[in-house]
Amino acid sequence: MGFDEAMREAAKAADAAVARAMRKYRDGLTVDEDDLTGVLIGSLDAEFDKNIAGIQWSSSILRHRRGRAAEEKRIGADMVLHVALTTPLVKYSKAVLIQAKRHQPGALMTPQEQEQLGDQCQKMLAVTPASFVFDYTTSDMRCGSASKISGSTNRDLYDACRWTSYRFFLEFFRSSVGDPRLTSAKVTDLPVPVVLKLSAQGDVVDE
Repeated sequence: MGFDEAMREAAKAADAAVARAMRKYRDGLTVDEDDLTGVLIGSLDAEFDKNIAGIQWSSSILRHRRGRAAEEKRIGADMVLHVALTTPLVKYSKAVLIQAKRHQPGALMTPQEQEQLGDQCQKMLAVTPASFVFDYTTSDMRCGSASKISGSTNRDLYDACRWTSYRFFLEFFRSSVGDPRLTSAKVTDLPVPVVLKLSAQGDVVDE
């Protein structure tokens, strides 16, 4: 299987994990942002402990509980996604910072909410340009770059987050986004509440 096709299959798996998490939100089984983030990470963790497209994936969750409110306030992010891929064709290790919010399509953030999100984006960007915002909704999850959102006057967060979850994970897995300076060791040192580490090994061919 070619590299791009394999990464598309992995992105589909991630998208399915996101859909399961958002269904719990839609059905009222998970409401708070922190709890929904935990459900999302758990769903991704379960999805990636298997072989996908001929590549063996594994995952682990690291949780930072002590002083999590102060930690998020300082760094701006409430989760880190890290992926390490090793194949004969491609090898990389990188991560992104994520701040998650809950805003339905068409629902406008208050000026205070927009200002707070802008501040959180700036704090993440001070660590890495590979920083993103996830917008949880009862129908799906949308993703946007922190650099774009921090400078936007658009108070409709869903509209500002233009990528689908599939698109985000596709670009993440095929290495279009992500910071290689945030290695596995460095990720564990970042003071954020939740870290999901994905590792993958297998064979892909040049297309």
